[in-house]
Amino acid sequence: MTTDWQEPLTAAEVVDRLTIATGRDPEVASAMIRDYLDDTSERLGVSVHRWGLDAGDVDEIRRAYEWVDYERGETAAQARARAAEYAEGWAEIAGTADDSPGYSGHVGRQASLWAERARGFKPRVEDEAAREAVSAATVRDRPAAYIVGGEQQDGDEDGWSQ
Repeated sequence: MTTDWQEPLTAAEVVDRLTIATGRDPEVASAMIRDYLDDTSERLGVSVHRWGLDAGDVDEIRRAYEWVDYERGETAAQARARAAEYAEGWAEIAGTADDSPGYSGHVGRQASLWAERARGFKPRVEDEAAREAVSAATVRDRPAAYIVGGEQQDGDEDGWSQ
């Protein structure tokens, strides 16, 4: 049994959901998806570009990439560098004495937000388990099996299901 957020979405559905959620063009939504898949592939050590996405992935893409200025050609790496500069600036402001608790709280939240963005995409707990499952199922640097719903599935030499 799957819940709504676990239902697989088509590529067009993911683009539509991101377009609605972020107010960005479909081309930008596609770039956000590509960056998410690239970063996830790098983190897991195996390409996930042919894996399905669900509503949880859409939420994660929106959270992790909606602040990247794709319209101006900014890459995710460039956005993280920009975020590091912003975090440093907010941290510097936070270091100055201010008696206003509201302003101090705002400055602290901004410094924390931009520092998190500068660190880049952080995996969810489920992603850590997926990485371990993929790592355990890899033979000769090629995924020989994959895990679905706690059950191992057979795969061909490229890791695709048979």
